[in-house]
Amino acid sequence: MSMPPSNAALPRLVDARKLVHREQQLAGTLPRSALQRLLLATESVDEDVRAELTFARDLQGYLAVDGMVRCRVQLLCQRCLEPVPEEIEATFRWGVVWSEEQGKSLPKDLDPVVQEGDELNLYEVLEEEILLNLPMVAYHQEECVARDRFHYGEDAGEADEQRENPFKVLEQLKGSSRKR
Repeated sequence: MSMPPSNAALPRLVDARKLVHREQQLAGTLPRSALQRLLLATESVDEDVRAELTFARDLQGYLAVDGMVRCRVQLLCQRCLEPVPEEIEATFRWGVVWSEEQGKSLPKDLDPVVQEGDELNLYEVLEEEILLNLPMVAYHQEECVARDRFHYGEDAGEADEQRENPFKVLEQLKGSSRKR
């Protein structure tokens, strides 16, 4: 079993059948620039994505991949519309198949991944795992700094001071009538 350094880029295309036969482990990164769907779904991706994969046959003889993927992204806070950092970490267990029909016969603990032809596009299926694990809605954990601005105007205190009391004129008239 070989394990490249974790900062090495993973190959984009692999033959999962050969990797399972060798019981190979892969660890490395996916360049964020290669993950266009993730870039479109987030405000930004802070660093390259890290992944670890173990290829082997499971106890029932299926071609299986156990893995983990991790990255940091910026999402849009739904309260203040400012970026909010999110740490995405997903573990998965794939069953490698060559058709949708084969995927239906996999045990429930294996998610089907279809290898079309001789090679599996690792970047595509790992990107899919990240997208599936993004939160539906993102919020800052603490109270948003800009939240009051959106509900009460940019400078609520100044606006109150500038706004004139409509009864101030009546007060002045009432005060001047008492002096007479």
